[in-house]
Amino acid sequence: MNSNFLSSFKFLTLLMISLSLLGCNEDDNSSTTTSTGDSSSVSGGRISGRILVASNTAKDNDINDPKAPALPSNNSMNSAQHIPNPVILGGYVNQPGAGYIGRSKTTGDTDDYFIVDLRVGQMISLSVANQNLMGNDLDLALFDTEGTVVNASIGEGATESLIVPGDGRYFVRVNAYLGASSYVLSIGQQTTPPSSQGLRLSDEFVPGEVIVQFKPENLLQAQSVMNSLGLQNDQQDFSRRQLLTIESHPSRLLAVDDLTFATPESRAKYETLMAVKQLRHREDVKEASPNYTLKMLRAPNDTLYRYQWNLPMMNLPAAWDTTVGDASVIVAVIDTGVLLNHPDLQGKLVSGYDFIRNVRVSLDGDAIDNYPDDPGDQSPNGSTFHGTHVAGSMAARTDNNNGIAGIGWQTKIMPLRVLGKGGAGNDYDIEQAMRFAAGLTNDSNTLPVRRADVINLSLGGPVISSGFQELVNDVRRAGVIVVAAAGNDGTDTVIYPASLDGVVSVSGVDINRKRATYSNYGPFVDVAAPGGDNTPDVNGDGVPDGIISTVGDEITDNNGKTKIEYTFASSIGTSMAAPQMAGVIALMKAVYPAMTPAQFDNLLSSGVITEDLGKSGRDDIFGHGLIDAQKAVMAAINLSGGVAPQPQPKLVVNPTSLNFGLGLSYLTLTVQNGGGGELKIQNVSENSEGFLSIRGQGFGDYTISIDRTRLNPGTFTATITIVSDVNTVRVPVILQVGDPSVTGDAGFHYILLVNPDTWEAVQETRANAVNGVYEFKFDNVKGGTYMVVAGSDINNDNYICDIGEACGAFLVVRDPTPITVNGATRLTDFSTGFDVSFTSKAMSEEVGIGEGMGRIRLLGKEIGK
Repeated sequence: MNSNFLSSFKFLTLLMISLSLLGCNEDDNSSTTTSTGDSSSVSGGRISGRILVASNTAKDNDINDPKAPALPSNNSMNSAQHIPNPVILGGYVNQPGAGYIGRSKTTGDTDDYFIVDLRVGQMISLSVANQNLMGNDLDLALFDTEGTVVNASIGEGATESLIVPGDGRYFVRVNAYLGASSYVLSIGQQTTPPSSQGLRLSDEFVPGEVIVQFKPENLLQAQSVMNSLGLQNDQQDFSRRQLLTIESHPSRLLAVDDLTFATPESRAKYETLMAVKQLRHREDVKEASPNYTLKMLRAPNDTLYRYQWNLPMMNLPAAWDTTVGDASVIVAVIDTGVLLNHPDLQGKLVSGYDFIRNVRVSLDGDAIDNYPDDPGDQSPNGSTFHGTHVAGSMAARTDNNNGIAGIGWQTKIMPLRVLGKGGAGNDYDIEQAMRFAAGLTNDSNTLPVRRADVINLSLGGPVISSGFQELVNDVRRAGVIVVAAAGNDGTDTVIYPASLDGVVSVSGVDINRKRATYSNYGPFVDVAAPGGDNTPDVNGDGVPDGIISTVGDEITDNNGKTKIEYTFASSIGTSMAAPQMAGVIALMKAVYPAMTPAQFDNLLSSGVITEDLGKSGRDDIFGHGLIDAQKAVMAAINLSGGVAPQPQPKLVVNPTSLNFGLGLSYLTLTVQNGGGGELKIQNVSENSEGFLSIRGQGFGDYTISIDRTRLNPGTFTATITIVSDVNTVRVPVILQVGDPSVTGDAGFHYILLVNPDTWEAVQETRANAVNGVYEFKFDNVKGGTYMVVAGSDINNDNYICDIGEACGAFLVVRDPTPITVNGATRLTDFSTGFDVSFTSKAMSEEVGIGEGMGRIRLLGKEIGK
């Protein structure tokens, strides 16, 4: 290995994986194994294991992959597929002739119907995987059992969402309006209002009226276009937006299918939305919208905040009552760089630097420079934009009615790029970035206008150069607090720089405040923060319980040019936990700018800024405990000699909702005083009429148990009400009772044995889920190092783990663990499932999705065959 990379670092969260399939037998649905080269003929080791599926995971019966088992179609209400509630389901629809060659390419699969028992106020969300490819456009509709349209969301973006109006059994339809796409359908608890984006039947607007603006180059043809579409208006100034009315029988404009509506007004509203939709698809139209009814305004909310369970877990809302940060506080993100033009990071960045010296690694055409934008790391499974995710967690724009909420609303980010190709870098480049951040001399021969207050290092490796400890000492003497991720091996493996003296080492917890399975542990761990877990959906919001933040998505247009779409996505790992700790430190610096690293260390070790988890006092799993942002801010104020405002007592409960799904029997609810002063729990009750029980008292953990034996099949809800002498908290609960034999199923899976150096698959096996488990084994494996990756190929493009497809990897999909084979190896269980991608409403309009970056084409087989 090149000496410059003797101590290499790799980010501690991954990468969306897109790997090609090996097999070429179209009708093979068995668990056979294929291999490349001569590995099948060489006697060697065996790798075997199990892949688990969460009980609320389901698959679409009729997908495009001809190798998947042929199941009854769900193309009509009469053949609707029964699904559980809550659910995360992966599926595929296409218009005839659209999409990759496969089971439904020719005939089409325009509609997927599902039948499900729903509860009032639940949210149904549809995430469209490829909404920009060849004009793909999927729609979502909700019908009652009589076939009447109850609600519909028919926009043309990446997400459609609906709110269930009442308890009952419903049909849910996913429709391919244009093109073809995989999708993820999720049904869960509504914890905040749905996104303001989209075209929903339940929205308030004037039926029969649309607001349209034509493109400047088409103004002369505007009137003839209107006539051809059956639109009328009273004004003739086409240089600005016009209010147009739809003719009574707009057959020239609308393609409303034979649907039944409860009222003529509902039909008129649906036709209006379809008119807007068709206008938006026209090249001569710049913008088209319904004529919405507006009322008194309320404070805007970040559209994805409802999925950020991690923030209330750290008591951020209470901390924000005291401070939302200060623009003078800077956190240096030493990582892959940051997408400088991401809309949810605008105004939040200060000048940084790119310290990657090796041009072959930098991928931006030069060595070190003053432009730390992330060009993508060309990881074999797609660029990660890891540093952008880290930056957003700490300081994304907040209260801007878009994207996520950052921990520090005013905190600034200093982007410093040190990880390049493959997400790797070397400790010398990292050293130069740390010196720059601390205002010390460095190889750029420049210094920042103002040094950073905190450095975040969501990176690490098993070895480090001997002088790195002295570097940390120098940085601390300059007044900078250094935070690092503890590692994702799920063992007590020592990871650097997190294990160095003076570095705040952060482990990861899941939504239940337990050690995340991937998180490292040991005497070097100082503190814990949320790192997430992609397997369950404990709070029932319809999204796996990862950490959502800002990212990018590389896409390739028809000319082979790569562009970046600004998005939001969920990731897991201690790479996600570390920046949340750094973000809280930035809030502390906002109220006490003079706080030194040593003073912070004393606060942390004293336990006054954390909630003690695990064994009493410090332990090797959680360090000094889970960071509490409000306690941290108050402690910093007191340390400054100021008078901290006396926090008012407030009852706080986490999680804010509970999802038992089909199989869980108990969950944990944590009751806390999220403020200060005296707070008394007066009463804890539930209204389940007997199927739910609560064990616990006062403050702390409550065990919530359910008894399904007294319930008939169906979906059930209840509310746990916790009353204090200050406020009352209500926690919605949802569960399903069904056939005990029905378990989670993420669809037909390809399990690949992968060369970690080239990301080429060397063996492949296939499996169906049995009782929520995929069993697999690879025989005759040559001695060496491998990774195991698994997933579905719903769209039959011969790549697994595309957006909208199931994906899993040993040990964690965001950070696969290499496996050294020397004999028989039985792997620890790992998980697979569907994830959801979130797209910024401010993304570039010039992008289109191609085949993706870094995927490996199927050996000996053409795409789509």
